Amino acid sequence: MDSKPFVPVPAGRIAGGAVLGIVVGALLPIIGVLQISMLVPVLMLGGILAVHMKAWSGWIPAGALLAAGLGSTAYFLGPSVMLMLAVAAVLPALYVMRGVAAKRPFFEQLRGGILAFGAGLVAAMLIAYASFGGGMVAQFVNILRAEYDRMPDAALMPLVEWANSALAIGGATGMPAFTVQMFRAELTGILDLMQQTYAQTLPGTLLSGALLSGVLSVLWGNWTMARQGRATNESFVGMSQWFMPGQIALGAAGLWLAGMLLAYSSYSAGTTVYLTICQLAGAAFAIQALAALDRRMFRSGRSLTRRKVLIGLLAVAGLLMRGLGSLLAYVGAASALFGSRGAIRQWIQRRQDDQSDRDDPDE
Repeated sequence: MDSKPFVPVPAGRIAGGAVLGIVVGALLPIIGVLQISMLVPVLMLGGILAVHMKAWSGWIPAGALLAAGLGSTAYFLGPSVMLMLAVAAVLPALYVMRGVAAKRPFFEQLRGGILAFGAGLVAAMLIAYASFGGGMVAQFVNILRAEYDRMPDAALMPLVEWANSALAIGGATGMPAFTVQMFRAELTGILDLMQQTYAQTLPGTLLSGALLSGVLSVLWGNWTMARQGRATNESFVGMSQWFMPGQIALGAAGLWLAGMLLAYSSYSAGTTVYLTICQLAGAAFAIQALAALDRRMFRSGRSLTRRKVLIGLLAVAGLLMRGLGSLLAYVGAASALFGSRGAIRQWIQRRQDDQSDRDDPDE
């Protein structure tokens, strides 16, 4: 595709984008808490959305989103968490924005984006350790607990009504309707479960979130540029053309196996290490599964809209439903290892080619 010359962004889009950025930024702490509460990989949504906003309507809306997100986080969760958000989401997003605007080669951007979000996460964890010490998970959960405790009953009523509506839609009968007091008790139980679960899964949840954040920000930002005709064949590569390099596929599979062995060992931190490896490898292989599915649909003549909708729904469902996420990971591993361009298939093909060369009498 040929990149179109620069066209100024309409003033209406800038103004509307700025208002939308402020609203979304103000909601980021709530969105983040919901992610953590649902035990899904912690995506740096502020950074991902800001990259898209910059490509769609320029620096002003993107800056409004990031500034509102930082201010809202400082107000609700404190300056330490705001600083963590700045280094884990804002700085990596700015790096990705530069790559998107410069139209660098897509896979170069992808590597850089993943490394940027990964480095930001490590810096955020150092800040967290300095701020909260060894009991980081417990202290962070206590911050959330204090926020929920100080919320007035009126603020919780929309959530209570939503929960009762969900029960009615789900056909639950014979159950008493939720009250605010019951809802607060449920929240307490959820926070207790979070604290127990994240004691082992926090590293994997954060690292896999950084991996996915890098991929999503680069993909969405360049896709937005392509929709506007401002991308090039080098700066945007659709998922149907993504193939996991053989060395990465073999390395991820090897780490996965090593993690399983650690899980059954007597090593005290074995479970945490195993879960971290599995979440990272699972996220990488799930991306490969979605790329393989998009490639299959493309070859069968499916429309771009249908492909986008199905891939998007599967990605979201895979984040929310652990079973589906695991299934995607296994499918992606099979594709990366045994697919048409899989690591093991390519290795077998090279061995066969070498053997045929040795058997050739003309050699």
